[in-house]
Amino acid sequence: MKRTKQNQEAIKIAAQMAAEIHRGQIDKGENDYFAGHLTSVASMGKTWKEQVLGYLHDAAEDTPITEMEVMNQLQEKLAEKLTAVEFDELLTALQLLNNKHSETREEYLSKVVTNSLAARVKLNDLTNNMDLTRLSNPTEKDLERVERYKKEIEMVKKSLSSLENK
Repeated sequence: MKRTKQNQEAIKIAAQMAAEIHRGQIDKGENDYFAGHLTSVASMGKTWKEQVLGYLHDAAEDTPITEMEVMNQLQEKLAEKLTAVEFDELLTALQLLNNKHSETREEYLSKVVTNSLAARVKLNDLTNNMDLTRLSNPTEKDLERVERYKKEIEMVKKSLSSLENK
């Protein structure tokens, strides 16, 4: 029971951190980035780790903060600290989810799919990014991006299936 309480605390703190880190940012549909995209991605998470990363997956990608700073901040704010294994698992997935570490989209996705946690969060991210109802006037470019995301989702799902069936 104690673990569940800690996991819920981690989700709550990740949400608070994301709200602060992304304060003032808006998405393509001019919606608050935290309330829209990040909360949606987090809510799709099936585990506490997926939910924490749903909130924090864009922190190092969209701001000057590093993945290690994100994780250290999370750890500092938790009453009951993450274990070393949990910390490393979240940090690794967070690093893989940052496209700044790759030169191309293909290279980025090929790294993401090496880690089942990162791949599951990326699926949630892509799913939310495909939601055109967020946009008042979707353009041809938006429709093309959705088609690309559909292909990426299939690739991530296939890789995830292979990873989880090993």
